[in-house]
Amino acid sequence: MSGLYAADGSINVTVVSGNVYTGLYAADGSYNVVLSPGTSYVGLYAPCGAYYVTVSPGTLVPIQAPDGSMYVQQSPYTVDSGQKVTAVSGSLTPGGGTPIQWYLVY
Repeated sequence: MSGLYAADGSINVTVVSGNVYTGLYAADGSYNVVLSPGTSYVGLYAPCGAYYVTVSPGTLVPIQAPDGSMYVQQSPYTVDSGQKVTAVSGSLTPGGGTPIQWYLVY
């Protein structure tokens, strides 16, 4: 069982698709998260019960993205660039490449 916290103090997350109800916690104790679409305001909670997250651009950002999701960052961590997380299942990089950054234009 992974639990909520990784050895480095970051939060363990399980990346889910959001297509079916999963709830907030995965079976291993980590948080379930869904990558935010970034096209409109979504808030913190996805309809499936998981957190919506946006991969941080690596610069100084608050914890909340403009679309209401939570900014997250994976190792190597930068200061004040979102919540530090470790993906224990799934990927925060769609397609396995560079993280996609989503921005809202007002």
